[in-house]
Amino acid sequence: MTATIHLIRHGQAAFGAADYDQLSELGREQSRLLGAALAPLAGEGDVAICGGMRRHRETAEECLAAMFAGDDPSAAAQASPSPTGGRRVGARVPTCDARWNEFDHVQILARHRPEYADHERLRADLKTEADPHRAFQSLFSAAMQRWAGGEFDHDYDEAWPAFRARCVAAVQAAADAAGDARNVWVFTSGGPIAAIAQHLLDAPDAQALRLSWTLVNASHTQVHVARGGLRLSTFNGHAHLYARDGLITYR
Repeated sequence: MTATIHLIRHGQAAFGAADYDQLSELGREQSRLLGAALAPLAGEGDVAICGGMRRHRETAEECLAAMFAGDDPSAAAQASPSPTGGRRVGARVPTCDARWNEFDHVQILARHRPEYADHERLRADLKTEADPHRAFQSLFSAAMQRWAGGEFDHDYDEAWPAFRARCVAAVQAAADAAGDARNVWVFTSGGPIAAIAQHLLDAPDAQALRLSWTLVNASHTQVHVARGGLRLSTFNGHAHLYARDGLITYR
């Protein structure tokens, strides 16, 4: 049986809050809508994995609850761990794998603009902008280009090549964890998804950054586990968010 790895970007996080690493109410709604849309694909033999960040875990909780809303709770409680590493998705408690964590955006920003090692300084400066989201995007884009450019790798605890290698190892581990499962549900961030897509497409490194800018919160990317290796099938699916205005976000 050919398995599919479903790479799910977390729902909208708390942009501008003291703790970014949590879902907004909109992010929770996005995650539930995704779970409901994916419900026809899900099965009790599936495996679920999430990164170690709070926004990954909260997205998994909301999405899996909606995905299996019609299940018998007593049957779900008896679901067993997968022997290949991942937990049967019926248990609604995914295995945590920190290789799916996002890059350290705080350090990346601080290396580009040292004054923004102080998060409160960044928040205060953004509040003075006419469009804080656009201002942050411009700042973050420049910081990311510095990080991925290759000239300053020594400045970072995890330079771009190490981050990319970590993400590629994570998706291969997810493929190995599939066993006889039909689906592996992975809850992660935009950076790992973009790095994996860039790797599978054999595209230049700069393409990974361009791919990451397009990823929608609570979007759905599919990777097929085939005999010849991993193959990118779909990227950044988000038709489940077309229901009304305001559901499509990028941060």
